[in-house]
Amino acid sequence: MLKQLEDEGFEDFIRDGFYSVVGFYYPSAKNRDEMLNAMEEFSKKHGNVASAVMDITGKSVPEEYGIGEDESPIVVVFKQGNAFKTVTNFSVKNIANAITPPGKNITLQ
Repeated sequence: MLKQLEDEGFEDFIRDGFYSVVGFYYPSAKNRDEMLNAMEEFSKKHGNVASAVMDITGKSVPEEYGIGEDESPIVVVFKQGNAFKTVTNFSVKNIANAITPPGKNITLQ
C-alpha cells in the first residue's frame, strides 16, 4: 500500500532514498484514479524506490512546487531530495522511464 504523505515528514521522505516518487492529486481531479493505480502498481513492482501520494487539499508542500488543482494529478520524481522530472501520462512504464530512461542499464527492481 502506498504511503499517504502530509506536509510534516515530506522533506524526510524525499531525502531518505536516492530516488523517490510522489503522486500529487486533488480529490476531484479527472485522472486521479489513473494516477493512483499507476503509483500503486509502480510501488509494488519497484519496491526499492520510495513511493507515496499526497492529497494537495490544504497542504503547503504542493504550493512550493507550483502544484495546484489545475496541475493535478501529477507525479514528481525526486533525486536526492530535489525535484527531477514530472510524469503526467500515468503508467508504471512512464514513471520508471522518468527515473531510468529506456536503454540505460540501471535496475530499479
